[in-house]
Amino acid sequence: MPKPYAGVEAVEARRYLARLERLRRELLDEKRCMLVVADESSVFYLTGYRGAGVLALGRERALLLVPVLEYLSALDQLGAEGLLGDVEVVAYAPYGLPGGLVAGEAVEVVEKHPLEAASSLLGCRSCGLAASAHSVWEAARGKCEDVEDVSKHISEMRMVKEPWEIERMRAAAEIAEAALEKAIEALHEGVSESEIAGLLYYEMRRLGAEDYSFPPIVAFGVNSVYPHAQPSHRRRLKSHTPVLIDLGAKYMGYSSDMTRTLFYGSSSPPEFRHVAEGVLDAVNAALDVVRDGVEASEVDAAARRVLEKYGLSKYFIHSLGHGIGIDVHEPPRVTFNSKTVLREGMVITIEPGVYIPGRYGIRIEEMVLVSRRRGIRLTSFEQKLW
Repeated sequence: MPKPYAGVEAVEARRYLARLERLRRELLDEKRCMLVVADESSVFYLTGYRGAGVLALGRERALLLVPVLEYLSALDQLGAEGLLGDVEVVAYAPYGLPGGLVAGEAVEVVEKHPLEAASSLLGCRSCGLAASAHSVWEAARGKCEDVEDVSKHISEMRMVKEPWEIERMRAAAEIAEAALEKAIEALHEGVSESEIAGLLYYEMRRLGAEDYSFPPIVAFGVNSVYPHAQPSHRRRLKSHTPVLIDLGAKYMGYSSDMTRTLFYGSSSPPEFRHVAEGVLDAVNAALDVVRDGVEASEVDAAARRVLEKYGLSKYFIHSLGHGIGIDVHEPPRVTFNSKTVLREGMVITIEPGVYIPGRYGIRIEEMVLVSRRRGIRLTSFEQKLW
């Protein structure tokens, strides 16, 4: 299993610096003299730092402004031989801090809002901003002059993964698959959904994950009809019951996501097998379409055609999939109306589901790497579990 994450390594510093230089080259000009990134996932993408903070990128300087209680963590994460020579860590505490001491050391603590501090330190009032929180936008409008949204630009950068990012995602998938195997072994009559969900989380952490990429979904019987079912301690497994498990691990900052549906107990009835085979055929039909240059909507359409042939399309009530990377849900969207053209290096999910009210739901989900000629599964767990 992979080794646990241990901060930014010197060998990785060049990767992050290249991203910062690309942003400078593509987004800074005579009018716009500063970029502010206040989305935690994008700050991690650009620096390797995980935690609360704001990245401010000027023409010559780069600042990572962090709450004073995250200051030492930020220093450790960037590393003395990593990015510290190129990215300055600035502690801020809008409420003030007596003596300016951090862990007994005198540190200059900026007693301003981070956006105001960035503008002052970089000598710039015109900025591009990438942020997801409405409150950040409100603050920016009050502290910067010309504010322009650059979120889409960074999102498009993040969509195409570098080889090292793909390897982290592959490792996250391996961890989740090993945990799923343990969970399936632990299924027995009387066990609760919550117990299996807890076991999945424990196993992923034991195997090297930093966290789950989302709370595991474990659904027995009719509860599997709900795509985002909540595991319950009261719902106990009975024989002759469908079991749906959706899980993902977080490894070195990157996510995995997969779903399997099995039939617990005696052999599954013909109707269940018919539905399950339809879902599996839809997965494979969509996978066959994936390649560089194809619109995401074509992948969605391939799965829907199969479910239509099986008479199941009316029970498929969500989009086929989504992009995945640092966040478990990120662009591109794989929907019936998505115009995004898939590019080599993107990683998406393919997850057709059929949900028959009052009966059961069946979903199979794969993580798929877009290559020049085909889609490559990053998840390899057995699909046919009925």
